Amino acid sequence: MNKPGTRQTILVYLLLAIVLMVFLTPIYIIASSSVKPTPIMFQKPPAMIFSPTWDHYIALFSDRPFAKFIGNSLIVALGSTAFSLTFGSLAAYAISRIKHRRMGDVAFWILSMRMFPPIAVVVPYYIIFKTVGLLDTPLALIIIYSTVNIPLTTWLMKGFFDEVPTALEEAAAVDGHGLLSAFWHVTLPLAAPGLAVSAVFCFIFSWNEFIFALMLTGSNAQTATVAVMSFWSSDAVQWGRIMAGSLIIVIPGVIFVLTCQRWLVRGLTLGSVK
Repeated sequence: MNKPGTRQTILVYLLLAIVLMVFLTPIYIIASSSVKPTPIMFQKPPAMIFSPTWDHYIALFSDRPFAKFIGNSLIVALGSTAFSLTFGSLAAYAISRIKHRRMGDVAFWILSMRMFPPIAVVVPYYIIFKTVGLLDTPLALIIIYSTVNIPLTTWLMKGFFDEVPTALEEAAAVDGHGLLSAFWHVTLPLAAPGLAVSAVFCFIFSWNEFIFALMLTGSNAQTATVAVMSFWSSDAVQWGRIMAGSLIIVIPGVIFVLTCQRWLVRGLTLGSVK
């Protein structure tokens, strides 16, 4: 007869297996469809055993400059992430250390900037960037994504800075460190898990974003997410190339998360409990 603890363990692992299957099934469909010949792609029942083909990947890079679009996505995502971490961390440090009765209102105002629906501001952004000559440039997307990511970074990092004792900064000041020097050499390294969490959220949003990239870019600054949808037209839907492009788009995000994995798990919980 199984003990209650054993039954609970089996139930937990069973639920985890179901959840894992739900999340991995779309990835499997994308991966298998990207190497599946077109005639059997929608065969019923689905073909589980077939001779894989790389024609979809070859056509993806030969018909359009998809490598350029991936480069644009990397430039925009990394640029926005770096910009957001820099200014978001400084803002979070100021909110955490300045003791003022209105500082909570300031923090809420910063967060409220993230509440605007993208479709409500895309036309004003289009007019502004067209006027200043930044339309269809990576810089335009970096600026827009940063305005979305900085409020989130500020709120995430504030929780981590609150966990760092001010006594450490005071000790650094005794040793001759100024305010920025103490922030850079003492406070920020201790909040490294928060930087990892913020970087992951900023990168994933900037990498996957579609509406702004669709409306504000053309052939020069087009990102990979928009480029994949160009294979969907009223004449035909090239599912093989869409699946191949989708699988390629997933890879950089996975690599980025694995790179930050060392600090990620600790960072997800450290700043949430006082």
